Amino acid sequence: MSFRLDQYSQPLLEAVLGSLREGILVIDRQTEVVLYNQAAIDIFNLSPVMTGPLRLIDITRNKAIHDGFHQVLEEGRPFDANLEIFGVQERTFSFRATPLIMPSAHEVVGAIGVFFDVTQLVRLERVRREFFANLSHELRTPLTSILAYVETLLNGALYDNENNLQFLRIINKHATRMQNLVRDIADLSAIEAGEFKLEPVTIDLKAFVDNLSVLVLPEATARQVTFRNDVPPGIQVQADPQALEQILMNLIINAVKFNRPGGEVVVTASFESDVRTLIAVRDTGIGIEAKHLGRIFERLYRVDKSRSQEVGGTGLGLAIVKHLVLNHGGDVSVDSTPGVGSEFRVRLPRPMTPTSVVFPATTG
Repeated sequence: MSFRLDQYSQPLLEAVLGSLREGILVIDRQTEVVLYNQAAIDIFNLSPVMTGPLRLIDITRNKAIHDGFHQVLEEGRPFDANLEIFGVQERTFSFRATPLIMPSAHEVVGAIGVFFDVTQLVRLERVRREFFANLSHELRTPLTSILAYVETLLNGALYDNENNLQFLRIINKHATRMQNLVRDIADLSAIEAGEFKLEPVTIDLKAFVDNLSVLVLPEATARQVTFRNDVPPGIQVQADPQALEQILMNLIINAVKFNRPGGEVVVTASFESDVRTLIAVRDTGIGIEAKHLGRIFERLYRVDKSRSQEVGGTGLGLAIVKHLVLNHGGDVSVDSTPGVGSEFRVRLPRPMTPTSVVFPATTG
């Protein structure tokens, strides 16, 4: 037995299904497609003006989808699966097929398949798992060193005047690393939860970056990197001073640390539009491969773990930058060429008035 919708119920169903974000496919016992919505057209890249009978095989050759519909039609049991569908981009769907049963005959006359896009949920779950795995690693490494050196001291090295101070310095270094990591996690959590209250003011960028150079130069000098402030006079931004300092210091110090001896870091800025100020931090460092660019703003994501441990840092700096910029209503992006360098671009609100205030960089 098959079924068809009458002239009155068909338009109503199409209107209802067209408003859904989930993809809907309805087939009869011969696997001929009875109904589908706009979301299904987008998922399977169908032509919106198809005419004539359309079968399931014409829409997709995905084995899990065919197996699911056949199970429903032959056994009358629902089918559930997560599956990947390749179109313009790879997407993950939660697929559920259920039987359509005629109330009078109590028999399966067709099946309805619902496709719920869980691509973002899967990505977030992956990021969550990786975050906790990376966090465990970041804490385990310094903690293992601290315990090893403490045990060595307790076993007699405390009275070894040639090495005891060196052991204590190593313990202090790793304890400081853990303290910085915990601090950055707390800062990031507060920012993401909206507990970091922004108090934007009009800031003169050239003078602001000049003040930051006091904090940047020791690190740049130690690594033989030149730091240059190329922000033109008169360029202003509407931002919270403390947040702006965190944004720029994270970007500049990263640019210094992942540079090369004799390299340079340059800060520039311009009015991009009537409402946006563009700030760019450019370096001549090691660069970032294209496969990493989409993930470098994730928490604890490291492009080169061995290099990251060598130069220090918590791995949360760019995540903090992203969330602080987003909280200002701005955006952040990056272009990079391996072996040539990187340019991070931050777009923040432009002041509506020409007055400006300069805040000295903090040292805490």
